[in-house]
Amino acid sequence: MIRGAIFDMDGVLVDNVRQHTEAWKQLGREIGLDWSDEEIKRVFGKRNPEILQALVPRRLSQEEIVAYGDHKEELYRSIMAADLHPVPGLEKLLGELKGCAVKTAVATSGPIENTRFVLRGLRLEEYFDALVTGADAPRSKPDPGIFLVAAERLGLESSACVVFEDSPVGLKGARAAGSPAVALATTHQVDELRQYSPDMIIRDFTELDVTDLLSLRAKPA
Repeated sequence: MIRGAIFDMDGVLVDNVRQHTEAWKQLGREIGLDWSDEEIKRVFGKRNPEILQALVPRRLSQEEIVAYGDHKEELYRSIMAADLHPVPGLEKLLGELKGCAVKTAVATSGPIENTRFVLRGLRLEEYFDALVTGADAPRSKPDPGIFLVAAERLGLESSACVVFEDSPVGLKGARAAGSPAVALATTHQVDELRQYSPDMIIRDFTELDVTDLLSLRAKPA
């Protein structure tokens, strides 16, 4: 039975694909590159160093990677500030999980500044027992490390924690961690997500019944 719930942030707590995409495109223009929406979408779910190495056609110094990544996140928070809304049904689900004594964590490849920005802006900080960000896991998704760290901080086995994800790399990481996975069709279409064999696919949390969620069990890897 499920005793923990681990939520990715981008595309899961907030439907912010457009805002992240615009921040990346603005950064690209500033450094003389014209990235398409599709190029950016392909690297969603990874950490900024991996995204930058994939998008920039030259080797970047560590100083450039840090500076570009920090600036992109500043652009994102500026763009997102006026349009910060939870994915429909999220607060109701979090309340139901709390009522069932299910522990909850955020596990995001993004920086802690973005995590706090979102949780404070949505007034959801009280619902989460643990926050895990890209700095807490040495490898980017689909490596399962970030989900294993989140389960450990909740004091649970990863197989007892359901993972909510919107990206293929996140769904692969959840499977590698031995966790059941629920895919949100915010960033990718349902047909795209189906090939990664999530236990459920939903468009938002209003489609989710908490009783069905708590009965999930991990699939064999």
